[in-house]
Amino acid sequence: MLSSLSFGEDSRPRYLAFASENWLTIAVGVYEPGKGWLQAADAFVAPPPGDVYSLFGHTGKLGEVRGIEERHSDPGWIPIEWHARIARGETMRQPFALAIVGSWPDTGPDSQDVPLDDPGALRVVSEYLKKHHLKVESPRLSEAYRMDLGGDRGTALVLAAHSDMSALRDDQEADIYAVALLHKEKPGHEKTISLAHQLSHKASHETISEHEQHYGTRDFYRIIALHDIDGDGRREIVLYRAESDATQIDVYTVKGRHKRHRLSAYKANYN
Repeated sequence: MLSSLSFGEDSRPRYLAFASENWLTIAVGVYEPGKGWLQAADAFVAPPPGDVYSLFGHTGKLGEVRGIEERHSDPGWIPIEWHARIARGETMRQPFALAIVGSWPDTGPDSQDVPLDDPGALRVVSEYLKKHHLKVESPRLSEAYRMDLGGDRGTALVLAAHSDMSALRDDQEADIYAVALLHKEKPGHEKTISLAHQLSHKASHETISEHEQHYGTRDFYRIIALHDIDGDGRREIVLYRAESDATQIDVYTVKGRHKRHRLSAYKANYN
């Protein structure tokens, strides 16, 4: 159950950023009560040094930190592309986190770890891949969590899985996948919802390079936070997407049997 110390009791806007190690690197967006979800380029203003940030991970609040340096714009001068140093300290136990400007309550635990060899979690991923014509009996889970959906909605598995790119060979066929899934577990209402996926099959006559020319390089997904940002009793899912030349952060909500894409922030990787 979600705590009564809900963000929904506070009328302040929630300014969201992505924390990586000792830096804020992307302005993700804003949730403002009465206005809703606003993309970062339309509403975000980076706070000055000294301001407090609450950091949240997939298990709940990691702690609070302060900005210790002015923001610096990256090449291209795109509004959301900036970085600012923060003091992490003990919150470094999770290198990536969702940062919310200000001091916000811990409403966790937001999820519980699920073993990466859990048969039920593996079955969810395998069945999802089979529905998309990839026969993977033993998928490689990289993350697995169970979260309370709130009210009488039961629980859900939140899963990330990726194929082993180091095992690819030019002369061998292979199923290539990256998936981030939410699986609702309530009996009689089971449903697997894709948050993001990349799926392809490499034929044995294709080289790795030829396959990537058609399908691109496989991304890597990481679940950053599972947290009720807007205070409506449902946790948002904050997903990190590492691309070959960029980083993307997406915020999703799931209502009923459908997902809603609330925010998306993209930052090119400059050499």
